[in-house]
Amino acid sequence: MNHRDKWILLLRDKRFRQKSKTNKSDGRNPFENDYGRLISSSPIRRLQDKTQVFPLEKSDYIRTRLTHSLEVSYIASSIGQSVENKLLKKKDIDITLKGNLSSLLRVAGLVHDLGNPPFGHFGEEAIKKFFKDYFLNNTTTLSELEKADFINFDGNVQTFRILSKLYYFGDDRGYNLNYSSLASIVKYPSNSLDGNKKPTLEIAKKKFGYFVSETETYKTINDYLKLKNRRHPVVYLLEAADDIAYSAADIEDGVKLGIVNIDDIYVLFDKYLTENKEEVLNYLKELRKTYFDNTDVSKSLIVQKFRIHTQKLMIECIINAFEENYDSIMNGELEDEIINISNAKDIRIAYKKLQNILFDNKSILKKEMAGWEAIYGLLKIFVTASRSENFNATGNNYESRLYKIIAASHRKVYQDIEKYENKEYKKLQLVVDFISGMTDSYAITLFQELTGIKYN
Repeated sequence: MNHRDKWILLLRDKRFRQKSKTNKSDGRNPFENDYGRLISSSPIRRLQDKTQVFPLEKSDYIRTRLTHSLEVSYIASSIGQSVENKLLKKKDIDITLKGNLSSLLRVAGLVHDLGNPPFGHFGEEAIKKFFKDYFLNNTTTLSELEKADFINFDGNVQTFRILSKLYYFGDDRGYNLNYSSLASIVKYPSNSLDGNKKPTLEIAKKKFGYFVSETETYKTINDYLKLKNRRHPVVYLLEAADDIAYSAADIEDGVKLGIVNIDDIYVLFDKYLTENKEEVLNYLKELRKTYFDNTDVSKSLIVQKFRIHTQKLMIECIINAFEENYDSIMNGELEDEIINISNAKDIRIAYKKLQNILFDNKSILKKEMAGWEAIYGLLKIFVTASRSENFNATGNNYESRLYKIIAASHRKVYQDIEKYENKEYKKLQLVVDFISGMTDSYAITLFQELTGIKYN
């Protein structure tokens, strides 16, 4: 299949069921339609109280997972527009599909972290550790593949489950998104045993992309789009947009909170920049000269302008790298992230070094530990109860009370939508669906209430 035919297939409006009838005047493309379904839904709103880097931060300035997702959505869409213009000139994308690629990336950016548990990646680690301990100390009917789903829990995989099934809107198809919208967030198209290989040279095997309960959904999409168990091309662009958004924005937030300063930025960029050293450091010097001693403006203005400048450089380098590696990206055979093979690699490395200062901040570490205790503790309470036959809505006992606390929409999916046969797996998944979907504040509050520490 040539690239033009492949883009026609990837940008086609294909869903698991026909979408609802729209107005005759509706001029949206299929991916704008997907964005509309998503933006007003509760899983998107819950991102406003989920950690990006700074847990439970009271400052309105600091980014949450929602503001991060909106920024990724914009940057991804911007990259999509630029790439699309080049593909239109090459006639690899037909003019009738103009706008679809940027809209698809806008959707992908909005949802890419939808499945992240409370307290971000540290929350993922708490879930993984709980299940490693649980399967070590308890008998189970789960197969090795089923156990691997929980031991390697990943927010990206949970995102695929939310989008395709868990978000209940009247049937078993979740949001009923376009196939390419769903494929755009599968970074590692493997199951939990075939993936999670470390070390590996295959990018698809680094982690995993779908739970065993969503195997058929993924296979249907994979077969229709002819992905051959490789990444969808837009995954590379989404991944780059994510890197560009958080690497610079996290540092901007860190400066605002006083954890890093302008001198830290200069020292580490001076040490780690190569290709972009002269341009970036000269720009930072100019910003310091203009604003550092100006008492009428905040010092944060320097880092805001610096973020914009470096993001602009990174975006340009990503577009160039996409062109240079076009064939391997279209085949899903590029075994690295685009930013790592672009001329912006040194900027990404310098930002990573700065992020290490943030991650070691004691205030962040203490809040993350509180989050760990809440998530691990809630899993212990609910998973222990799930082993009882009383874990249902009909009784009047301890286990049934816990069952009734679980969100009604999750119980609906567990009882009527999820058809996976292993009952123990389904119960564990119900618990994980509930806890991983919590906001940071709700997880802390519910844990305090159920353990008698605090009750409002």
